[in-house]
Amino acid sequence: MRFLILLAVPFSFLIGSQQVTAQQDPVKHVILIGIDGVSAEGLQYANIPVISSLIKQGCISLKTRGVMPTVSAPNWATILSGAGPEQHGVTSNSWSLANQGFEPTVKDSDGYFASIFTLIRKQMPKAVTAMFYDWDWLGTYVNKKNITKEQYIQGYVMITSVALNYIKKEKPIFTFIYYGRPDEVGHQKGFGTPEYYQAINDIDIEIGKLLAGIKESEMDKNTTVLITSDHGGIGTGHGGESMIEIEVPWIITGPGINKNILFDTPNDLANTSPTIARILGLKTPAEWIGRPVNEIFSIKTPPKSPVAKTAIYVPKPSCSLAEGAYPGPQQVELTAKVQGSLIYYTLDGTVPSAASKKYTSPFTISNNSTLKAVAISENNISQIITRTYTFVQGVKTAVLTDKPSAKYPGLGVSGLFDGLIGSANPSNKQWMGYEGNNFEVTTDLGDIRAIKSLGVDVLQLPDSWIFLPEKVEFYASDDGITFRLLNNTIYPAETDDIRLDGPVMLARNFDNLSTRYIRIKATNIGTCPATHPGEGQKAWLFVSEVEIE
Repeated sequence: MRFLILLAVPFSFLIGSQQVTAQQDPVKHVILIGIDGVSAEGLQYANIPVISSLIKQGCISLKTRGVMPTVSAPNWATILSGAGPEQHGVTSNSWSLANQGFEPTVKDSDGYFASIFTLIRKQMPKAVTAMFYDWDWLGTYVNKKNITKEQYIQGYVMITSVALNYIKKEKPIFTFIYYGRPDEVGHQKGFGTPEYYQAINDIDIEIGKLLAGIKESEMDKNTTVLITSDHGGIGTGHGGESMIEIEVPWIITGPGINKNILFDTPNDLANTSPTIARILGLKTPAEWIGRPVNEIFSIKTPPKSPVAKTAIYVPKPSCSLAEGAYPGPQQVELTAKVQGSLIYYTLDGTVPSAASKKYTSPFTISNNSTLKAVAISENNISQIITRTYTFVQGVKTAVLTDKPSAKYPGLGVSGLFDGLIGSANPSNKQWMGYEGNNFEVTTDLGDIRAIKSLGVDVLQLPDSWIFLPEKVEFYASDDGITFRLLNNTIYPAETDDIRLDGPVMLARNFDNLSTRYIRIKATNIGTCPATHPGEGQKAWLFVSEVEIE
């Protein structure tokens, strides 16, 4: 995922049928900064003093959507080209001119779809442009013939240094600067982790250096800053259909741009390059489907016309307790990022407002609840944070022998007993994924009980390399030390009604079983079978629920 900043100055533009001219310095420079892997939610929890100052000077959208799939290449192609994968043809990170599933709707003599660099080269042939990046694929997508200076650089600090030196010396009309650090850390340590938020802060510091250099060169009065991202992440991956993966921030600030405004209208990453083109006075090609985001530009209100009601951005509050299933009461602490903000919340799933319960100190929940909370500052309200909690009945403790993949962590071990079965979508948060490894959970019921049935809910989705287990074994113990294997082992290949893709419950009934401890083990098939596209590579085993009745 990448995250973006744009610098420029609008001059004349159309709002509806009305011609509006902004009175300010003419456009001289546009600087687009991409930061990979920042979701709309992730931005609100990171320490970003520089970006926060830009937000106060401009506009922000928290409802900008990327394209599917939610991976980097299709989205960056869309950001740079003002069109979706169905137009530019980039559908995966392995795309190249020699490796494309279908041709773009329109291409130049070298086979490339039109990017913002293409428009500038054709319509402003003498303009200096530049591109600095640390993900080599970006150099694959654009036709480098249209860029004055193009350089792949390793190291986010070095990118800043090289780009700033070039900007100061050559003063290009358009520069694209790309940082991949947050996405890299997200894949290594997990999206939403302290390390991930620190990576966003690292880039915020670099942006500060860039802006300071631009001001030192007296270019700031001709500059507008736009910030956006390509996708978010869950666990250590992305590519699914969750809102945290597809919804990204989109920020713009500078002369002629509305100040300190949260605009709530639908927005799309395909609108990024058309907005840059509008600022630079460029004509967009027919193959671009994006539109300039006219809502961002400031205009003088005609006499006697009502002033449009606008909102100011307030970051959503953070919650100390991750959603999921828990065996007993849990304490919840809510924190507002903006000093002086007040937090209001509900526990019944209703929409919170200033009339809801005011948060004053940490509180305890012990019943199934849907927590919703907002932060309010000077009558401006944040987005809603939602956390759903389920409290498991009849289970004292449950322990996993091996942790699931960080990419598919599920809702933790307690989530296996919350009664919620995962859907046919492997990105569903209920699913716990094991790559090449087995699933095994040991449960203490608290006392000896009669057991009628045992089972485990798994997923069958071979096209995604997710297979039913080789077998499911059930064990029982009265002391938690010595376990006996029950004779009700399940071999999925011998059972009925499991040939269709989707969730499958593998269960066995018992007539005379009484025990305190239960162990359920699902054995991964290990590797993808012969004739499968992934033959010989690690297979996935997905589990969402354990049944003990």
